[in-house]
Amino acid sequence: MATIRNPVNQNTIIDLSPALENIPFQYGQYSNSGLFAEQGITATTHMYRVKEEKNAKMTKITSRTERNAMAVDKQKEKLVTMGAISLKETGGVHVEDLIGVSSGVFNEDSTSFQQATIQELTRMANVGAANYEYLITTATQGRVLDPLDGSVAMDNFLQTGTAQTAITIDANPANSITDSLNALVNEISTLNGYNGNLGTIEVVLGEQAFNNIVNHPDFAAMYQLSFTGLGNAALQEPVINGTLGRNQRTQYGHRRTFQWDNLLFVTYPQKFQRWNGTSVSIIDTNKGWTIVDVAGLYEVKFAPAPYVSMFQSEGQRWTARSTGIINDTHTDMTLESHMIPYMKRPEMAVDITVTVV
Repeated sequence: MATIRNPVNQNTIIDLSPALENIPFQYGQYSNSGLFAEQGITATTHMYRVKEEKNAKMTKITSRTERNAMAVDKQKEKLVTMGAISLKETGGVHVEDLIGVSSGVFNEDSTSFQQATIQELTRMANVGAANYEYLITTATQGRVLDPLDGSVAMDNFLQTGTAQTAITIDANPANSITDSLNALVNEISTLNGYNGNLGTIEVVLGEQAFNNIVNHPDFAAMYQLSFTGLGNAALQEPVINGTLGRNQRTQYGHRRTFQWDNLLFVTYPQKFQRWNGTSVSIIDTNKGWTIVDVAGLYEVKFAPAPYVSMFQSEGQRWTARSTGIINDTHTDMTLESHMIPYMKRPEMAVDITVTVV
């Protein structure tokens, strides 16, 4: 953390950004997962090309010698331009925070002052991490929502002119659930178009939706077949050994997982609290959406902070600054991020409803 002040220009700003590297953020299930490709840019807007993803259309049998070959349909392209959205928080350290605590000289170089600065920066960083995680996670659903009230701040469906697909998973114990799951996989494969084969499809679910899927008799019946002639292999089956849908402790809380074929069903481990004190979940209890790890699908651009010293420089995920001691009483601190999180093809975020009736 830089602490050298310019004796000529007392308005020199102290860069606190390196100190963020040593702060353990409390939020980051998806923002720190590597799902989004991150890049700093020098502008406050970003433009990219969207290609219409058509399914392959078969042609006719042609003559060996005549010129009756059929031209393959070309992909249509359109341009999408988006502006950065900003998060900015303020805080600071006051002399009152150190009265009765600090001994010796009260200045920017003192150990107690720097400890108080780190404590304040940690508090601000955790608030910022919650905001950032909320923005990133809602971006995987195709619409970036404002952490303050959940209003739409950026609608990738509207920007790209695409519609969101809705799928209902029938988890009624009297019906087969595999039909609904196969329909979900087929729909995502169709939406993926020319973009290659799909790997694991992550399905983020509300608690009730997760329970309804995991406890469906179809899965229990399939796993019970492992009792036949497989011996110890049966002990490794989640339904049989009682670990199906078990809570897993992660860095960001308890997460339940269950995989069937190439579908990975998960619950979201983190809860959010808005400025007015109300708690909000990232997903309704009977709902869900899909996350598909396809190259180039999720991206976030960082615009530079609006300061003279950062003009035409590449933006960073976070910018943290301090004014240094002002009026011999306090120091002001800011933490900010200017970002453009988006899905290039938001139609891959399928809206899921799980029903049992």
